[in-house]
Amino acid sequence: MGELKALLPLGNGGNVGERTVLEQCLALFRQGGVEDLMVVTGHRSDEVGAVAALAGARLVHNPDFASGMYSSIRAGVGALPDQCSGFFLLPVDLSLVRCGTIKLLTQSFAQAPARILYPVFDGRRGHPPLLAADLIPAISQHEHPQGGLRTLLAQVEAEQPELVREVQVADANIHFDMDTPEDFIAGCRLFGRRDFPTMAECQAILDHLHPMPTKGLAHGRMVAEVAGALCEAINRRSARTLDPELCRVCGWLHDIAKGNRQHEEQGARWLRDLGFDRAAAIVAAHKDLPWTVDMPISERELVHLADKLVRGSRIVDLSTRFEEKLSLYRDDPAAVRAIRSRFDQALRVAAAVEAEAGQTLEVITEMVGAACNQ
Repeated sequence: MGELKALLPLGNGGNVGERTVLEQCLALFRQGGVEDLMVVTGHRSDEVGAVAALAGARLVHNPDFASGMYSSIRAGVGALPDQCSGFFLLPVDLSLVRCGTIKLLTQSFAQAPARILYPVFDGRRGHPPLLAADLIPAISQHEHPQGGLRTLLAQVEAEQPELVREVQVADANIHFDMDTPEDFIAGCRLFGRRDFPTMAECQAILDHLHPMPTKGLAHGRMVAEVAGALCEAINRRSARTLDPELCRVCGWLHDIAKGNRQHEEQGARWLRDLGFDRAAAIVAAHKDLPWTVDMPISERELVHLADKLVRGSRIVDLSTRFEEKLSLYRDDPAAVRAIRSRFDQALRVAAAVEAEAGQTLEVITEMVGAACNQ
């Protein structure tokens, strides 16, 4: 890297950081429910140790750091408390792992015995592994094993494959480390988008964590396309820089908890647990939107409106969508009032979107329909 990785500032291209790389590592574990955090220091230990201590981590210095990473692993496991049942191991330059990955690994470790747990995304293992404490003696007795820790863990797996498990996660960042200045710039961009999933991570959520029925998937895909098209229409006409990908992933996932009581809140909780707070806030508002005409249109409003423009997997106009609902619940006065309130809100949002886009909803959604039918 040419600079001390641990203290590089994550943020706008590395120029203005919300926190350092090391502080982000510590924060992700705390958000994942891990409180006992240890930082093994080596090169420029005074500087690294000061930041780690201020963040509440315990310090272990490895005077033999120049001999390689394995010496730091040995120093770390040697300082673990006697009552430790398992531990995570994370190199500092893999700081963009999501807190949801930590939670999923911890839950799996608690549910069934294992010596090694690996997070898996897109068919590949990544960081951090969760290791049982009974591996500490084996790690400690080897000074510099050929191949490092990877060789030792591979030997454990060969001897006891039933005690090694893979845990599916929705986190591409388990594979992302920062070895070069170019990697770091890319990492800063990822850091700014860490609170909502990519489309590939959405697919992992739906494939492995929270599957949806076929009809729900078809509805979500169409809502995603409509929300993205509304976003792009506004960006073309104005100086706005709304995020089409954010619109699409939230459109795809908005009904992820459909069938559960207050499904919008349940879906938001699931996404927050995975570390996707920004997406969670949008999903939570797709049914009832706390918006007034003096507020700007954001991705949240676009996903909300797109949901109202799609029935099943078909694009419809607002009147058709809400008249069907009113007819269905005509004998329930409370439901009718709620539906009329949502209809009025949808009309207000639609008018604001059309004003910003300089196009009618019909024109924008016709282009979506034509593209989907090709």
